[in-house]
Amino acid sequence: MTETNAPLDDDAALEASRMPLRQHLEELRSRLIKSTVLLMTLLVAGLFLKDFLHWVIVLPWDTARAAIAENGRDIGTLGVIKPHEQMVFAIKVSGVFAIIVGSPYYLAQAWGFIQSGLLKRERVAIHKSFPLAVGMFAVGLLFGYYVLVPMGLRFMLTFYDAEQISIQVTLSEYFSVLSALTVLMGFVFELPLLMWVVVRAGIMEASTLSSSRRMAFVVFLVFATLLTPPDPATQLLVAIPMYGLYEIGLRFADKAQRAYDEAI
Repeated sequence: MTETNAPLDDDAALEASRMPLRQHLEELRSRLIKSTVLLMTLLVAGLFLKDFLHWVIVLPWDTARAAIAENGRDIGTLGVIKPHEQMVFAIKVSGVFAIIVGSPYYLAQAWGFIQSGLLKRERVAIHKSFPLAVGMFAVGLLFGYYVLVPMGLRFMLTFYDAEQISIQVTLSEYFSVLSALTVLMGFVFELPLLMWVVVRAGIMEASTLSSSRRMAFVVFLVFATLLTPPDPATQLLVAIPMYGLYEIGLRFADKAQRAYDEAI
């Protein structure tokens, strides 16, 4: 009897917690102002920390430069073309710093606003999955920063011999590559959760994912080949962790399949 009435009680609680539109807008306005104030404060702080942030951003370049120098080639330092490019770069980096450092607060504000419109079971599901999603994304960023970007730079910057072409890379161009590859790996590391979602939603069965192991490894190997230097060791260094994520995702998918089967 309790299980039968649970969804009705949940819906009733949701209906009782609803606020008038005006009150919703006031709450949204308040949370946006608080988040904006923190964002601007951290942005200014990032400008004061520009030398340290520059060191953090350029570290993968320096790592790749040192590795390339072992073969007798110096790719030099990053440069600028336009007079204002240094300032624009510092503002971009400070903006990223403000977003990353303040993200727990921004997410807390967003959650505080939307949770009143969710059912209890939906809130519980998000509470369980969200920390894991954030953690996996952070691990993906670190993998991209420490592993993929330095290796990718080594490949891209030595594609031609030094006698054929000179290296002239600007801060802005490098920052675009760094951002793209690290964010890409952040999303790649969400693969286990994505596999759980597609199975839990009934879009695909866990058995289908399990039988696609070989195909998945080939896809990961091709992906690694496109982004890394053309040597098997480096390619496997990228492809194997990605396949490991797939195996972890299969464990998630099995649990999702059991939950889906019980629900129907």
